[in-house]
Amino acid sequence: MRIRQTLKVLFALLLASLAAAEQPSIENARALLAKGELKEAAVVLHEVAAADPGNVDARILLGTTLSLQGKRSESIEQLLEAVRLQPDSARAYNTLGMVLSRFIETKAAREAFEKALQLDPNLAEARVNLALVLAQAGEFVRAGEHLDSAIQLQGDTQAAAYSHYLRAKIWVAQKEMGNAVSELETAVKLRPNYAEAWSDLGGIRRLNGEAKGAQQALERAVALNPDDDKAQYRLGVQCLQNAEPHSAVDHLRKALGHDAADRAALYNLALALRRDGQGDEAKRVDDRLSKLLQSRNKAAADGQAIGDLNDGGMALEKSGNIRAALEKYWAALDLDPTDVVVRLNYGLALCRLGRWQEGAAELREVLRLDPNNAAAAKALYIAHDENEKQAAQAGKAVSEKPTQKN
Repeated sequence: MRIRQTLKVLFALLLASLAAAEQPSIENARALLAKGELKEAAVVLHEVAAADPGNVDARILLGTTLSLQGKRSESIEQLLEAVRLQPDSARAYNTLGMVLSRFIETKAAREAFEKALQLDPNLAEARVNLALVLAQAGEFVRAGEHLDSAIQLQGDTQAAAYSHYLRAKIWVAQKEMGNAVSELETAVKLRPNYAEAWSDLGGIRRLNGEAKGAQQALERAVALNPDDDKAQYRLGVQCLQNAEPHSAVDHLRKALGHDAADRAALYNLALALRRDGQGDEAKRVDDRLSKLLQSRNKAAADGQAIGDLNDGGMALEKSGNIRAALEKYWAALDLDPTDVVVRLNYGLALCRLGRWQEGAAELREVLRLDPNNAAAAKALYIAHDENEKQAAQAGKAVSEKPTQKN
């Protein structure tokens, strides 16, 4: 009798374990994320959160996953719910800040990082994240203080290499090159394969006249990342200064692989070719540079007209006449389709008229021309949100439309 009862209990436990294994879990989601399957991971995490609405870990991971998919509103909502459920969690506030930063919500991100540090002053990651936000706002002294604290907390670890690298950036902004070199040397010591740090170290050494040390650092940078056009350019110029024109030609050509219109790289390439005895090729490069300068002069001549049209469009927007403003912006873009400022204003005006899809297309073009344009990135996330809302509303309207009977 006891044996039968024991078998029943064991069988029940086995069924329970099998059922648990079939249920979605955070571990399942993490496994999917490790394989880069964001959409599938989000589905699993939605199921976990639905089954257990108070699961803060699931909401934090879901919010992060959604942010990687570019889903602005949903990701922020999940993180806001996480901090509501666990208001004493520094980790939750830090993750909220990271997601807000991703969507260029700088003020709110800063507040989230500051709250995280109120809850846990020893959370080094939050100090690094806050330093980044402060640096973007030009508050270099405070940014440096937070990085110094993070470095002290992290110790001599690989994680600290990034903090030292950022600290060097702050020192450069403050014109403290000696301190910047020291931080970069520490960064590459902690992380020997840190290509960006080697490149910046070589760049500063070159400016300081340390020819040998500069070339060594830059050679290490391009060996680690041959696709870094900035490092290739820096090394090419250093080779020129070190009377190695043949090597300079190779590196400067690689630098132009990403931007064939880089005037500085073209100028130095022509110089290197002449010094290397390749006069005919140098002449061809000089001709390319001359045509670029002529094009630049024409652009400067058109600049006044473009500026007037852009100002006129902004004035019309301010008065509420957005449609007329579009005409001004379009006329300016006829003169120079690559003008990022005008195209941004044009895309934003389309969004203000509710033409989110067209606006998003213009904002994507702004980011193609200027990948670091924060205003365009923030507006594009919002445009994506609105496009999804409109699509959802349209789908709902179709599903709710009554069918006619014959």
